[in-house]
Parts: sequence; structure tokens; C-alpha cells
Amino acid sequence: MLYAKSNPVESIKQHTKELLKNLEILKQTYGDEIEQKQNLEKERFWELLKIIGTYHDIGKVYTPFQNEIRKSMSLGKIETEFNYQEIKHEQLSPLFIPNQKFELSKEEKKLVYQAVFYHHERKNSQIDENLVQEIIDKDILPRIKEIENELKIEMNQHPKKVYINKVREIERITKKEKFYKEYCLLKGLLHRLDHSSSAHIAIENPEKQNLSELTQEFMKEAGFELNNLQKFTRDNHENNLVVIGSTGIGKTEAALLWSKSSKTFFTLPIRISINAIFDRINTKIGYKDVGLLHSTALDYLEEKQEFENEESIYEQTRNLSKRVTTCTIDQIFPFVFKYRGYEKMYATLSYSKVIIDEVQAYSPEIVAIILKGLEMIHEIGGKFMIMTATLPRIYKEKLEQMGINFQHEKFIKNTKRHKIKLEEKEIQEDLAKIIERGKAQKVLVIVNTVDKAIDLYCKMIEQKANVKVLHSRFIQKDRNEKENEIKDFSKSIKENGIWITTQIVEASLDIDFDTLYTEISTLDSLFQRMGRCYRNREYNKRENNIYIYTKNPTGVGESNVYNDEIVRKSMHMLQNYNEKVLEEEEKILLVDELYSEKNLEGTKFLQQFRDSMEVLNNIIDYDIDKKKAQKLLRNIENITVIPKRIYEENIKIFEQYEKEKDCKNRNKLKREIKKLTTTISKKKARILKEYISEIPYLKGKSDIMCIDLKYDKGSGLILEKDKAYELEERFCD
Repeated sequence: MLYAKSNPVESIKQHTKELLKNLEILKQTYGDEIEQKQNLEKERFWELLKIIGTYHDIGKVYTPFQNEIRKSMSLGKIETEFNYQEIKHEQLSPLFIPNQKFELSKEEKKLVYQAVFYHHERKNSQIDENLVQEIIDKDILPRIKEIENELKIEMNQHPKKVYINKVREIERITKKEKFYKEYCLLKGLLHRLDHSSSAHIAIENPEKQNLSELTQEFMKEAGFELNNLQKFTRDNHENNLVVIGSTGIGKTEAALLWSKSSKTFFTLPIRISINAIFDRINTKIGYKDVGLLHSTALDYLEEKQEFENEESIYEQTRNLSKRVTTCTIDQIFPFVFKYRGYEKMYATLSYSKVIIDEVQAYSPEIVAIILKGLEMIHEIGGKFMIMTATLPRIYKEKLEQMGINFQHEKFIKNTKRHKIKLEEKEIQEDLAKIIERGKAQKVLVIVNTVDKAIDLYCKMIEQKANVKVLHSRFIQKDRNEKENEIKDFSKSIKENGIWITTQIVEASLDIDFDTLYTEISTLDSLFQRMGRCYRNREYNKRENNIYIYTKNPTGVGESNVYNDEIVRKSMHMLQNYNEKVLEEEEKILLVDELYSEKNLEGTKFLQQFRDSMEVLNNIIDYDIDKKKAQKLLRNIENITVIPKRIYEENIKIFEQYEKEKDCKNRNKLKREIKKLTTTISKKKARILKEYISEIPYLKGKSDIMCIDLKYDKGSGLILEKDKAYELEERFCD
């Protein structure tokens, strides 16, 4: 038997059969959508994909490769006179394809050969022509009939090394070539077919449950009628959309109505919001072909205890098999960097819809990546919908400059929700007022940095206030609890008190407080913060319910959270609305004006956006791998740490991890360890390096470090070593 792999044991014939079965599922499920995306005659496209799928792994018949598999299976070695020399199986596979039988044209040969040759992207794909010829003469030709008989497919009876001329790095198919889209589709779908078949997962679900219809049924049962926004998205499901809608207007349902029964990727900036959307689709609406994809998705699925096999759901989602995937953008948009293997995601997006929620929440560099991605998605035939409460004008204008057709509409509530007061002082100067307001109301305090949030929390605790804090410097386990806690607090009719947070609550978190106290930030950020106060209620009281503190705000300036030029402009534009109700329409107009190219000229913000677009327009194909692409997208400047106290309290998990040999159990323990971690910036890590050390049990196996600084379940990780707050346990539960 000619083996494809040893764990689990599978022959080349079995793997190929599984792959071709998945190809038929793909064609049956999304064939019509895929056929519309390219220049090839539709049946010819599927013929080429079948050829590629049939022959992609045939290079594994190479005797030294078979002997390596047999060795791992404790089977006898196949005797051969050919001396072992390492060569990758995909580098040999093209020579077996019978070109004349399939009547491949010159262009088709290049498409087919490269899709097969590069279906495992290696850092170095150079190939030794003399070695290939030696393998043909000594190992392949003497066995060609034997191979053909076992695999039951027709082989090239006179294999030659000339195919190498069409697969050299210098010959790689890029955007400038006529059949670039076809190549992306063929190679990308081969990746999908190969990975799904190896994992024994159906590549797609052929049962087209209509998400739009289920959403309408859900709304009807809940007593809601479709509003103008939702009717618009439902009726324009075949178009690209850019939609501005007030907070609480039902943008999520509008997006699901637009999705209809298409394959869909629903993105949001933060994990808590993604989890909430997943729950809404899966539990409330009752649509089951939905997956969750982000760095802690499997942990979330396990904690819910609602699924029989969380790992299976997660694996299906990772293999892009779910019809709807809720995810963070770093899971799909790295393809813009054209990393080695990017075609897998790019080909999938060709017949998918992508929803970008709250685009204004991203930095200008990240928005540049998103817009470049939307341009590429548009070019290959996919659809997108941007929905947001406010939209910087330069982003809309950039889409227009790219030549992308889209419909742009605004849907604004007339509800008067926010009466603002600009306070020319620091937020801590009003602690007494905030604490007093928290005795009778639900009060939300939002500051720009974690250190400021901890500082305010500790000061309020000293004054015995009913206060809790949420920020990014809690270990994952505690942060998950706090995220659920703030949502429960918001829904509670009887409970009053204070929550202090950072901007992590801005995007799509369904909470509703009575009063907001916030440091000044940029207008778009401020308006998102306001959306967590009087979310759907009319405000008609005399006193203000939004207080904006403008003196010495944290997180503003060079290398900080917010651009100081944009913050200054935002502050100036708000002056006319001091102690007045700020209408929803005015918010949108203000953001539009703030982020006009004319207003931004000369700012670092605009330069960052332009520079990022310039870099993305000059990407070198296949220059990096996927891991580096994701790192670039996440703009990762953090390190992962476990507070020493947490490490010591959970030492048994680390001991078990070090001893555990079973791969599945090790992965489970690894996820348990990840729940005990948080992150700090590399900049702060350098300052605090004397408090950071390696974890013996993880040495050489993980980049997680131990940090010997105070951690408290109430306040989180305190990085200033002199802040040794002793918090009473009753405030920290």
C-alpha cells in the first residue's frame, strides 16, 4: 500500500478519494457563486480543479518518503537502490500529470503545475533538476505501472523534468497575469480541499439554512417589525453596502438579513463583542451552522457547556467549513499581505460576504489593511458590508477612489439621548461627585489607559465606594467573569453602582448605563462611549448625563492610544455643544468633518493612513508566512505574562503539562495555562525586566513569562511596584 500519512493511517488512494468527494460537495454547495468569479469556461474550471486534486499528493509514491512513513508505523522498509535524498513530495507531483490526456494549454499547465507544486508553501522551494531526473530514472519509471495500478489513475508514462521551468520562483503567477484570479481560486480551493479532507471534515455544509429568514422569524416572535435600515439591507443583499446607523438601531440584525444564505464572515474589533454575536446567532436566532474564531474561542465554547463536541465545532470553523463565521479581523485579513498560502482564505472570500462592524474603532494602519482587503475581495467577486455608528470621511472616499461600487445610506434615530458637559479639569477631581451619583444610578467611567482605570478604582475603594473595574490587564479567566458581570449589572433593575473601564467597552457591547464620566478622546471614540449610556432611551432631564474631562487626559500623544492632534480638534469641535443635547445626526456630521482630508492635512493620522496604503499597494508576493502576517495585522507589541501569585497557586497545572505526553491532553492543559495569562506592552516589559522571568516548566516550549508584581482580582495587574494596595476581599470578589 502507498501511504499518504501515518497518524491516522491513510493511503494516497483513500486521501484522494476523500478530497474528490469534498470537491463535489463544494461544487454542489457554492458552484454557481464560484463559477461567476473567473474567465475560464465553468466546466473547464472544475476539470482543472479535479486534475489538481487528483495529482497533488502523487509525489508521495517516492520510495524514501514511503519508507519514512513505514518507519513511523513500524513496518518493513521497501528495498531500493536509490540513495535517499530529501525532496518534498509536492515538488515531484506535477511530473505525473498526463498533459496530453487532459489537453492542457500552455496557460493551463502553468496554473495546474503551480497549484500542485506550491500546495505546501515552503520557505525555500528551490529544486535540484539533476536530482529530479535521477528520481525519475531510478525510482519512478521502474514502478510507473505498479503505481498506476494501485492508485487507479492514469499517469504520465514518460515523466520529464521540464515542468520545473513553469514552477520556478521567478515564474510565480501574480496579479499582473491574465489568469491570476483563476490561480488564486484553484490553489486556494486545493488548500481548503486538502486540509478539510486530511481532517475528515466536510469542506462545506450543503444544507442552505437561510439566516435572513430565521432572523425575520426571530424578530417577529420578539414583537419587532423590520425598520428602514433592516429593510434596506434585506433588499440589497446582492450589493456592497456602507451603512451608518445610530447605536441601538439594530445593525446586527440588519447585517444578518443582508447575509441571506451566503457564506459569511462577521467581524468585530474585540472578542467579547464577537462572543455576544455568536451567542445571538446560535442561541437566540437558532442558526446552528455558525462558528466562533479568535484566540480564545475554544475556551469560550467549553465554558458555555452547551455543545457536545466543542473541539469539533472549533476545528470546522478553523477549516472555514461553517456557513457563518464570527471572528476578529486578524483571522481573515492577513491575506492582504499575500503570505505563503494566502490563497486559501482569498479563494474562500471570493464566494463569501464579509461584514465589518465598527470600522472606526481601528487605528488608521489597521483600517488601511481592511480597505485594501475589501478592494481585493471586490476584485475576486466577494461582497462586503461596512456598518458603523460613525464613519470617517477619508475611508469612504478611499473606497470610491479604489473604483469599488457600493451603496451608502444613513439611518439615524431621532431619540435625544445625550446631554454633554465639558469639564476643564481632571476626572479624579470629581471622584466625590461620581461616587455620590453611583449610589442612585448606574454610572460608567471610561478612561484612556489601564493605569488610570486602576488608579481611580483604588482611590474609590479607599472611600468605600460600590465600584468595579474592567480593563485588558486581568488574566483571561478573571476578565471573562468581569465581562459577564458588567452585562448582568447593566440588565439588573435593582442594582446601582460604578464601573470603571477603558475603551474595551466601546465596540458593540450591549450595556446601558445612566451616566457617563469620561476622559476626552477622539470624537468617534467619544460617541461610541456615549452609546453605552442611554442606549435606547430618550433623555429629557435638566442635568447632564455625559461628562467629558479635558484636562491632562491619559493616553494622548506620541506613541499613545490617541493622536493628540485629533483629540485637540475633537475638543474644539465640541465647544459649541457644551451643556446641550447632542443629536445623533450631529454626531455623524461632526465625525465626517473631523476626518475629512482637508481637516486632517498635515496630521500624523493622515500620514499614517497614507503610508500604510502605500506599503500595502507594494506588497511582495509570498515574502512572509502567515504567522508574521497575523502579527503585522494585530500590530503585536505585547508580551504574555502570568502574575507570580497566580502561577504559584496553579503550579500543579504546569507540572502536569511538563509530564503529559498525550498531544490532546497537552493542548487542553495549554489552554488552561492561557486562561491564567494577561499581556503587557513590550515597552513596559523593558522597564520592568527585573520583575520578569522564565517559567521553568515552559522553558523552550512557550513565550509566556512570569511577572513578580501585584495582581488582584479586583484591580488586575499593577505595574507600578510602589502601588502596594491592600484591597479588602469584600470589594474584590
